[in-house]
Amino acid sequence: MIFGLLTTALVILCLNEIDGMKQIVPKIKKEWVNEIVLVDGGSTDGSLEEAKKLGLKIINQKIKGHGAAILAGVNATKSDNIVFFGPDGNHEPEEIPLLIAEMAKKNVDQIMCLRFAPESINLDAGAIDTFGNKMFAFLANTFFGGNWTDVLNESRIITRKAWNELNFDAMKFDSTYQMSIRGMKLKQKMAEIVGNEGARIGGERKIQSFGTGCVLLKRFFIELFKKV
Repeated sequence: MIFGLLTTALVILCLNEIDGMKQIVPKIKKEWVNEIVLVDGGSTDGSLEEAKKLGLKIINQKIKGHGAAILAGVNATKSDNIVFFGPDGNHEPEEIPLLIAEMAKKNVDQIMCLRFAPESINLDAGAIDTFGNKMFAFLANTFFGGNWTDVLNESRIITRKAWNELNFDAMKFDSTYQMSIRGMKLKQKMAEIVGNEGARIGGERKIQSFGTGCVLLKRFFIELFKKV
């Protein structure tokens, strides 16, 4: 069930997500995409062994950081479009074919799942996370001319052409923020679809609100004064 004439790669980002590897990843149907790679950041909990059982192509991340994992995954694939997915329970496997189908219908560069729509179910973001997400969306939209509701979500699809235009170099948790902001700066065509954010399944939460907020704020100011 591959949509349209363009090819799609799925990049799964993993660091000690054994529970998600057992419960979430098997729900992903290989026929949805043309390529699947799992980028592992040095898991020690059996995630790699589980990935091997599932027959996934594994990329061992050389440089630490969320953005570094994204970059490694993109560089390891060749398809026209790229979907990013985390197996920690926050993302729903059903989002993958929805993103691909929407990309096939629309002439756009990026599409992201929206976690904070009125009809969204959000089981993970607390009050601080919700406020932070809205604040960083406001800053990005105001200063870079966008109209996005959720600029931080990893669950998105981007064309390889649009990706190459970004000159991506955000190696930490500011990675998705950079993708959104630089897309705005380049006047890329963007869209959102309504999604949810499920509860985390086991493992440690990687994002710490205060530290991540500082990284995102630094990224905002970098992008404010830096050309793409």
